[in-house]
Amino acid sequence: MRPEATWRRWRARYSKALAAVLVTSVVTGVTATPSAADSRRWAAIDAFVEERFDATGTPGAALTVIEGGQVVHERGFGEDSRGRAVTPDTPFLWGSVAKPLTGLAVLQLTEAGAVHLDAPVRTYLPWFRLADKDVSDRITVRHLLTNTSSIPTSATTEVGDRYDNSPGALSKAVRDLSEISPEGEPGESYAYSSAGYAVLGALVEEVSGRPFGSYLHEKILDPLGMKHAVASERDFSREQVPPGHRFVFDDPARFDAPYDTSGTPGAHMGGTARDLSRLVLAELGGGQLEGRRVLSAKGIAESQRGQVDSDADRFGLGWSVGTLEDTNERMVWKSGSLPGHDAMIVMLPDSGRAVIVLQNAFHLLRAQEFHDAAIGTAQLLSGAEPRSTPTDPLATLLPWAMVVLAGLLALCVVAPALRFLATRRAAAWARSRRRIVLNALASAAGSLALAALLWWVLPSALGGSIDSALLWLPDVGWAAIGVVALALVLAVERLLLGVVDVRRGRGPTERRQAGTQATRRAPSVPSRADNSGQAQPPETRPPKPPNGKAQARRPLVAQAPVIPKLRVAPP
Repeated sequence: MRPEATWRRWRARYSKALAAVLVTSVVTGVTATPSAADSRRWAAIDAFVEERFDATGTPGAALTVIEGGQVVHERGFGEDSRGRAVTPDTPFLWGSVAKPLTGLAVLQLTEAGAVHLDAPVRTYLPWFRLADKDVSDRITVRHLLTNTSSIPTSATTEVGDRYDNSPGALSKAVRDLSEISPEGEPGESYAYSSAGYAVLGALVEEVSGRPFGSYLHEKILDPLGMKHAVASERDFSREQVPPGHRFVFDDPARFDAPYDTSGTPGAHMGGTARDLSRLVLAELGGGQLEGRRVLSAKGIAESQRGQVDSDADRFGLGWSVGTLEDTNERMVWKSGSLPGHDAMIVMLPDSGRAVIVLQNAFHLLRAQEFHDAAIGTAQLLSGAEPRSTPTDPLATLLPWAMVVLAGLLALCVVAPALRFLATRRAAAWARSRRRIVLNALASAAGSLALAALLWWVLPSALGGSIDSALLWLPDVGWAAIGVVALALVLAVERLLLGVVDVRRGRGPTERRQAGTQATRRAPSVPSRADNSGQAQPPETRPPKPPNGKAQARRPLVAQAPVIPKLRVAPP
């Protein structure tokens, strides 16, 4: 076992034990001076989140806790991908935590009278449409904010993650939605989609007359003092956001991806934990911070009100709304992920508390584990036992299962080399023609079915395409491509071998029939018998010479010379 692995396991066990002891002390109300009580409290929280980071293999993270309208605890853990210690000033990408900021921008335009939530989107964005024009005409701004627009979840992967920073990148992505077919009617059902928030970003650009990132800086980010916030490619370069980490066979691997201007409204924003704390303080403060108001208290309350049922809790105008597990506290939250980054905000508005956790790693099949750090910290603040989600076995087994499958297919591909052995070749050709054909077709069909399963069905079950699998689960994605390639090679190989076997080999029935026919076609020639009564082979006559003259017949068997018998007189 590697020394660092041993150290991480020991530290995780120690941290868990320390957290249990300290949480018990806090919950049971052990008497202590205020400073000592606070120290124990933060030590318990730090031990818990560090144990969660160790469990998920997160290289670096930042934590912020807010109470009573101020930041009461903040800390960095581990290192970034450049080897520098993570601090509350280390920039991260926020993923879908961008959505509440986009919702805030739309609500600002609503309060300014420039946009009406229940008006059709095409009122402000005339060129917007899906594949069904009639449905497009009925999609409202509120439908987009609440993810009930009928834009399918799959549209996120079809028009997102483009890493496009060319002029007009956002509007180009939205225009490509014209090829997406809607699912149902607007307002009929919930379907989480970053593509819908891309439409909202384009709407903000159209109504305000400025790029989406510029509007955010002027109206939200700069007024709130979010000095290191990232909302454009220029911000990304200025802040030198460290690359995040994806996981390859459970080991974090650095992933250095560019910025994506086309995805800013739905996912590609970023900044430090201190930047996000400014946003959260404004949300808990009814839309203002340090005398600067970005939205009315009524608008903030409307955005934090659950308006539709969602996959998890209810969804408002950018925020998810529910109840903190094992407590009765109302929780307003948002998580966000990108390949290599994870972020989560948990607000408890009734008690004025909030938790922010940023991580420079993410695994799609272990999302709940990554979110445990923020949820568990909020539970600790409320005196509940923190949540710890066990690792999904699929996350560990799936990539290795794909590798094993690739190995088995490789063996199947090279197995026909055994046919060069005489016994194996004869056995292959001895099969009946029908069996040869059926075996070849069955092998090819099974290989093609496996290829289709891994190229379309598996990525779809994971929420995307093979391209998104390569982006979010690189080990699974590349293994799947390897398996598909081997399956296609195997299908072609088995078909070709079937053709060769049919052309070269004849089954037992065919051989018997051929032998019978040959016997029937052979001429009947009488045999000769010698003096002993033994049958002799028929006489073979030599061909007639070209000159037509007959030659003397030569005996078929050379005769021995006759030796005369001598009489010997007696002495």
